Amino acid sequence: MKRIRSRVAVINGIFLVLVGLAWFYLAPAQIGGFTTYVVTHGVSMEPRFHTGDLGLVRPADQYKVGDIVAYHSSLLHTVVLHRIVAIHNGRYAFKGDNNHFLDPEHPTRSQLVGKLWLHLPRAGVLLKWLHEPVVDGVMFGLLGLFLLYGFGEKEQRRKRRRRQEASGSPSHGRPLVSPPRDHHPFNFGALLTASAVTAVVFVALAVFAFTRPAHRAVRRGIPYTQQVSFGYRANVTPGPVYPGSVIKTGDPIFLTLVHQLAIHIGYRITGATPDTVKGTEEVMLKLTGPGGWARSYVLTPRTHFTGNHTRTAVSLDLPQLQSLLTKIQSLTGAGAGGFMLAVGPQVRVSGNVAGHPIKTSFAPVLTFEPEGGQLVVTGGSGSSGAASGSATTSSASSQVDYTPSQTGSVSSPTTASATVTVLGVSPTVSLLRWLALLGLLVSVPLALYSFLRKRGEPFEESVRIQAQYGHLIVPIVAGEDLGWPPVDVPNIKALVRLAESGQRLILHNRSGDVDTYMVNDEGTVYRYQVKASKIVWGEWTDTPVPAEVPANAAQGGADAAQTAIGAARPGAGSVADTANAA
Repeated sequence: MKRIRSRVAVINGIFLVLVGLAWFYLAPAQIGGFTTYVVTHGVSMEPRFHTGDLGLVRPADQYKVGDIVAYHSSLLHTVVLHRIVAIHNGRYAFKGDNNHFLDPEHPTRSQLVGKLWLHLPRAGVLLKWLHEPVVDGVMFGLLGLFLLYGFGEKEQRRKRRRRQEASGSPSHGRPLVSPPRDHHPFNFGALLTASAVTAVVFVALAVFAFTRPAHRAVRRGIPYTQQVSFGYRANVTPGPVYPGSVIKTGDPIFLTLVHQLAIHIGYRITGATPDTVKGTEEVMLKLTGPGGWARSYVLTPRTHFTGNHTRTAVSLDLPQLQSLLTKIQSLTGAGAGGFMLAVGPQVRVSGNVAGHPIKTSFAPVLTFEPEGGQLVVTGGSGSSGAASGSATTSSASSQVDYTPSQTGSVSSPTTASATVTVLGVSPTVSLLRWLALLGLLVSVPLALYSFLRKRGEPFEESVRIQAQYGHLIVPIVAGEDLGWPPVDVPNIKALVRLAESGQRLILHNRSGDVDTYMVNDEGTVYRYQVKASKIVWGEWTDTPVPAEVPANAAQGGADAAQTAIGAARPGAGSVADTANAA
């Protein structure tokens, strides 16, 4: 008993130590712990981190350059997990491993959450799944059922002990018949089989998942966009047509009232940082006439720019353009209609987008048509240039578009989660790994628990005997001395054959942890005993429970056997009637 108590104390101590360590290292900061769980999103920390990864960060006494640290971003209103690249005057400069620019915010020490302690790939997906309301409801429901089942089993054991105590005392030296016990035990054998089969299935799933790569190499398109914004402006004399002295983009342009038209052109490329892009720009005027005639004029020569944007302004002398068009008409004999003016930049850029080189061009135009003494804006369009890695291109619609744009992309090698398609469902390999581990964590302890409970059931054989031969068994307690030792039989079947051949009843007596079954055949008592077998934790050996009972108790059991067996013969008296009634 002391050995058992000492083992229980050791196990309890180990359990408390494990609980303390788990609290210290894993308790979330929201409930007083020291660990913050960060689920990553985006590509800024690739290839080490991917979307759906889980990072456990803990406060540190000192943060240095190179540490991966989470901080509260007041600009993004969220927690950012990036690497420290510089420390200056108490402020920390951060940068994503996959970014080519510093974070715009430089937090102080008070904004730091903690340094990366543990990285669990794809575990953020599982954490998010566990926070789903349906999953939480199922988990709490199973926990409630488990608690109710435990309380129910405890109450049944308490009632069973009370019934046994109430029926365990003799009355006036007369053999008493104990009430039959309720044998409705939990089927730990079936539970053991089910959990063992489940464990084998999850082992196979683990072998399948861990022998396949969790990620595969893919190429991801990183987009960028080029856009030009057009606008025009002119000074005019106020009058009945133009109430003000300035006309702006969208106002009608009358050739008799407008003489100088200033056109503003703004170029910008997004998706690349200003210090990694450079290019050239020249603004062209293209005249197109009927019959396919066309001629181009350079309004501004080619200029260089650095950064992701540039602005240019050109001026059109409208009386000079009218004179040129009149001269062309007289020389070609073409009619007054059919001419078109197109003004636009020809931009060529080169640089980097997310660390990958680009080389592309963009040549949008804003078109005008002379019509009835008016210069009418007919449209703006963007023409696709030779963009390396370009995926898509957008052009203007039939309406006037003052901000034509062109979208392209560069191809970047990266990794993606590998998937397995089964019956139309495509779970990721990482998810299958987690499911296999969780399944083993549940099924293996359940199988071990079922095995120990099954091996440790002290009266399992007596339960089977009662279930199969209960119609022949009468439970008894104390009685008179037999006067001679009983004859032991090897199994219950032999005892049942003796009872059936002599038309006898089988008397059942429990003393301590031993069930004794007896049959009297012509003055000879045949006996079969079931001794409890319990598991000693840590040794895995069967330890038989001693069958020794006090001499007077054993003798009393034999006396009861003799008295009740004699009464069980055909034509016996009142004792047999009492047994049958019981």
